[in-house]
Amino acid sequence: MADENDDLVPQKQSLFPMTADDIVDNALQNLDEQQAREVTKRAADEVVKIAVEKRKAEYRSDRAQEEMRNLIDNANLLDKRVDDYKINSTFETATGTTSVEIKKSKSNRLILVVALALGLLLVLILLLTRL
Repeated sequence: MADENDDLVPQKQSLFPMTADDIVDNALQNLDEQQAREVTKRAADEVVKIAVEKRKAEYRSDRAQEEMRNLIDNANLLDKRVDDYKINSTFETATGTTSVEIKKSKSNRLILVVALALGLLLVLILLLTRL
């Protein structure tokens, strides 16, 4: 009867499942000296690539922030001097590309004023024709 119970219990099963780090550590411990040197060289190359990409991303982010500040300053200057303007800009950021459009148009306000004036004129004409 004891033999029957032993058959039901899985053999060589750990109470704690292996993680990816455990598997990597185990694999690294089983490398011979030449393999260990090769893996170390490849890992160092990858670390350098990651560091270079990080610096490039930081540079792009800093440049994009500076360009955006300049764009805002230019828009503020145009606000003071010009009634109509439209600025389209694209910035390469650390994570991709950002597009910005800033627009000020007096003609839109003019169209609205003309539309309101025409509406009032129509109401006046209708009132006068009923009298």
